[in-house]
Amino acid sequence: MRDPYLVLGVADDADDAQIERAYRQGIKTYPPERDPERFQALRAAYEALRTRRARLAHRLFDSSEPEPIDILDRAAPLGTPQRPSADLIAALLRGEDG
Repeated sequence: MRDPYLVLGVADDADDAQIERAYRQGIKTYPPERDPERFQALRAAYEALRTRRARLAHRLFDSSEPEPIDILDRAAPLGTPQRPSADLIAALLRGEDG
């Protein structure tokens, strides 16, 4: 599963209101008729982070390896023209936040 924080485009310390706002904006941008895969990813991310308790459970019990797209998104988010350092990429490949 992709990192739900990256799918929704919110910080790791986002609260309920920020997560809901990002989810609603995402489904307006990618409705199920236009992009069903992206909509399903948004829905799954929202369900994983919807409440404080769900975010805590995700942080404590999610042991899945990061997907390559998550590594790229953390290393070089869209709109950032600079190249990430080798240390940052190595840390991301180890599963650290960098």
